[in-house]
Amino acid sequence: MKQKDKIKRLEKEVIDLKLKQHTKSYIHISWKVIGRLFAFLGCLGLAIFNFFIILSNWTVLQLGSLNESDIKGFYQLGIIPMFLVEYLLIGLVFICLIALIKGGFNKIKSYNEEGLIYGLIVGLIVGLILGLIIGLLSGLLGGLIYGLIVGLILGLLGWLIVGLIVGLIIGLLGGLIYGLLGWLIYGLIGGLIYGLIYGLLGEFE
Repeated sequence: MKQKDKIKRLEKEVIDLKLKQHTKSYIHISWKVIGRLFAFLGCLGLAIFNFFIILSNWTVLQLGSLNESDIKGFYQLGIIPMFLVEYLLIGLVFICLIALIKGGFNKIKSYNEEGLIYGLIVGLIVGLILGLIIGLLSGLLGGLIYGLIVGLILGLLGWLIVGLIVGLIIGLLGGLIYGLLGWLIYGLIGGLIYGLIYGLLGEFE
């Protein structure tokens, strides 16, 4: 009888121990999930906050519809770093979201695999390079044409050489700023879309 009681007591202790271990494991997993959720919400909040900062600075810098008439000076290029920050924040939002779905950041494919991180890096590089090249070429070409036209008009009035020089300087500087602003922003947006689509498809292969 005593031996039976001892066996029952041991069985109860084993069951209690397993229950405690299971509870600890569940709480540990829950805290990890809560941590990933807070990381996702934090990045999302920062992305939204930075977006409103971009809108505010867009108005302050008087960029308007980003037409040639809206270009005032090199200081307007200050909007570009804000778009870079937004790119990184949106990328982090999706990384945290995938970590929530897949059950951990360690489940996300690394940068040397064709996953989300790889897609975002490629999208950023391609977007910046294409935006920079197209922006520089289109801006300089447009500015050159504009400068020649202004220079010729002033030249016909009697200041040919001065008109050409002034027109070229104004045209090239304005065209350069316009080209960089427009195409770098388009490049970053296009790179983000490409990176997210490519990366998400690769992440769930």
